[in-house]
Amino acid sequence: MDGLSGRDLLKLSISLVSLLVLLQVVTIASSLTILYTNDIHSRFDRLEGLAVLIAEERSQTDDLLLFDVGDAWHDFRVPLCAVWGGDEVVEWMNRVGYDAMAVGNHDLYWGAERLAELSSVADFPLLAANLLPRYGMVAPFTPYTIRTVDGLQVLVIGVITPEDFPYSDYPWVRYIEPAEALHMILEKTRAEIDFVVVLGHLSVARAVHIACVVPDIDVFLTGHSHEVTPEPVREGKTLILQAGAFGCYLGRLKLEIDSQSGEIVSARNSLLETKKTPVVLDRGRLKLFAVMVLIATSLLLLTR
Repeated sequence: MDGLSGRDLLKLSISLVSLLVLLQVVTIASSLTILYTNDIHSRFDRLEGLAVLIAEERSQTDDLLLFDVGDAWHDFRVPLCAVWGGDEVVEWMNRVGYDAMAVGNHDLYWGAERLAELSSVADFPLLAANLLPRYGMVAPFTPYTIRTVDGLQVLVIGVITPEDFPYSDYPWVRYIEPAEALHMILEKTRAEIDFVVVLGHLSVARAVHIACVVPDIDVFLTGHSHEVTPEPVREGKTLILQAGAFGCYLGRLKLEIDSQSGEIVSARNSLLETKKTPVVLDRGRLKLFAVMVLIATSLLLLTR
């Protein structure tokens, strides 16, 4: 390098070292986009709006996971959604490509047999790590699943609150605290995973408490309480989020993750508002009418 002074050589060396460091950072960083919904409660007028947003996000990246945090298939407060719509919502979730769903208390209201039917036609696992089957029963849900995205092994665990749990319909289930279930699974899978996502059908406040005692959670998606978190709630390293209810929002969390340590380098969260679309619910209304006739007939027979 004739003609270069000592100062020029020093500047060049510093520039080359900086470039190498930058290239190394770029090389070891993995990108992950997490899309999430919770408490859709069979709101059919929001499904097409959600589908449009999901398709837009998929067109921009392949490094994407799509989750629901429970109460997608049922709503006892709306008569039509209490007797019809489960199959239709599962079909929609299959079409847009959900990767996993936590079981919610409303989903359980279908009863064990009907819940098993719905989960059997879902192309994604239904998760509940803190509902333990007893007496040799086979549960229609599983504790966790592992997904591979951009070289990362992502552990996804489902947990549920005890609030409004229909114990009488599931006498073969033993409920344990979410933190206890999470500790057991993390201990079992620690050697094979890089990143931990919890789908918790429980409130943000309860998730904060759990993250205090289970600090290895990276992302904690919540539900049940119908809260909105425009920015993640942080507890230690854990990012805690929720996307309202009734399909009004699609949550989008964009992450850069250190591939070696599994630590989050950067995080950007957005709540994408959906549009309502007209829907025809004649089949549902017909089913509701048939159920009402059956109930009225039964009551009439009982009073004779």
